Amino acid sequence: MNSEENAGAPTVKKLPLKIWVILGLLMSLVVLNYFDRQTLSILKPIVKAELDFDDTAYSLLTFAFMLPYIVMYVVSGRLVERYGTRICMTIFAIGWSLANIASGLSHSFAQLAASRAALGTAEPGVFPILQRAILNWVPVERRTLALSIVTPAGNVGAVLAPMLVALMTTGIGWRAAFIIPGVIGIAIAIAWWFADTGHEAPREEMEAGIRRDSLSPDDAESSPIKGLLRDKRYWAIIAVRMLSDPVWYFYLFWIPGYLQERVGLSLSELGLVGGLPYIVAILTCLILGRAVDRLVVRGRDPIRVQLALFGFTAALMPLGALITMTSSPAVALLIITVVITVCQTWFVGFNVLLAGLFPVKVNASAVGMLGAVGATTSLILNLAAGFILAQFDYSGLFAGLAVLHPLSAVILIVVIGRNRARSAPAQAR
Repeated sequence: MNSEENAGAPTVKKLPLKIWVILGLLMSLVVLNYFDRQTLSILKPIVKAELDFDDTAYSLLTFAFMLPYIVMYVVSGRLVERYGTRICMTIFAIGWSLANIASGLSHSFAQLAASRAALGTAEPGVFPILQRAILNWVPVERRTLALSIVTPAGNVGAVLAPMLVALMTTGIGWRAAFIIPGVIGIAIAIAWWFADTGHEAPREEMEAGIRRDSLSPDDAESSPIKGLLRDKRYWAIIAVRMLSDPVWYFYLFWIPGYLQERVGLSLSELGLVGGLPYIVAILTCLILGRAVDRLVVRGRDPIRVQLALFGFTAALMPLGALITMTSSPAVALLIITVVITVCQTWFVGFNVLLAGLFPVKVNASAVGMLGAVGATTSLILNLAAGFILAQFDYSGLFAGLAVLHPLSAVILIVVIGRNRARSAPAQAR
């Protein structure tokens, strides 16, 4: 029986070299995207002394980056839908690279603030482009793997930034740590312009999406974005991103300080082990992406598989509440690794859901709007984190964050899982 099923199962074709080039360029740009945004935080003491500003002014630099970042997350998705991935990626990548170079050339706080605002304006565009480019180039049976390769690539930037920024700063000077990656980014953007040509998603996917039940006929014939916003499944994903994204941003911005101030790691020790959670997250996303693709080839519904994965990984997140209960750096780092890995698998999973539920032509806008709402609630949490820590310390904050993913998983399973179950009989007929 198994041999007959395997004989009838579709075979997975090897991806052409051109697609691997596209994925490699996407991954390189995502790595640079995360690398460039981290450079200032790594060089904070040096730049503060050089340009003569304090921590209050530094918080304004963070705000100068985040505000346009949130706005452009929405705008960039619409621009991608209108002008395509080739033009948009080239412009955005050159834009954030020039902004990074400008940061290195800044001689005053005002100049640095302007360059950070420009960086925040250009950087979010990479994520809607990533989604749309993979849908354009990669066949459906290999998309989960492609998303699992490219989406967590930012972790590579998080791993490399401390070491490479330190090397460039000590060897050439702190300004070079901004300028050199900026020049590299411009070169990769030009390579993207010449690579992303002559391909588009199949017309039937552009019009109807991968699943025939993606949008109602009335919604498909009217504005695709209006149809998307009428879909309760998309609103469920919006609610979930508002709940779950702040966990990732909090761990990204606060955990390095926690490990030094509360766990007792020195800066050099943090440099040695701080990248481990991101490495584990990358490998886990690759393994799970490959596993999901194999299940899809065997006939499993990718949406149901992804919902099951959401539920399983969410069950691990309450471990985060135990971080403050251990005095062992190794145990604390292990728990942090689990939390960061789950956050990354969820980001990949959201892209899989969007690719499977909604038409290709609205995916970039869908990614943009989700990123904006997630970044907004994350910004609110980070602004309130100081007050929360003063009232409840880290134990209360970690405990609150630990329940957000389980709650989010329940929302997804109830809204999207039930809808999937109801649509299955209709599809069978």
